[in-house]
Amino acid sequence: MSDMVTELAGERHVAAVWMHSGTDYMGIGPWANGRLLRAVSMSSADGIIENVGEPLSFEAPFWEGRRPVIHLSNYPLPFHPLGMGSEALRELFGFVLEGRIDADCVDVEDLQVPTFTQVAG
Repeated sequence: MSDMVTELAGERHVAAVWMHSGTDYMGIGPWANGRLLRAVSMSSADGIIENVGEPLSFEAPFWEGRRPVIHLSNYPLPFHPLGMGSEALRELFGFVLEGRIDADCVDVEDLQVPTFTQVAG
């Protein structure tokens, strides 16, 4: 996945957040000028899959134990990956899909995503 993002982004600043609730999977990757700055991914089944680069500021409460999983006993990770994924969405893109919404968040219902169709010419 990283190679595809790097190829599409070129020298631009980009970020990606991947989440899958069925497997409690989360992955984060910001790039700048074609260089991966941070990569972290994890799931409840596989644990921490990747942890490269300096943690981003919003990650601190998770790694420091201030965001534990309290509703599931014997959870295999110290925090829930989707919780960190939601904070990544807030920090990197300014919106959340679930969780704490504050005045700085964009309402996802207001977002318009342009689509393009290539017409044979």
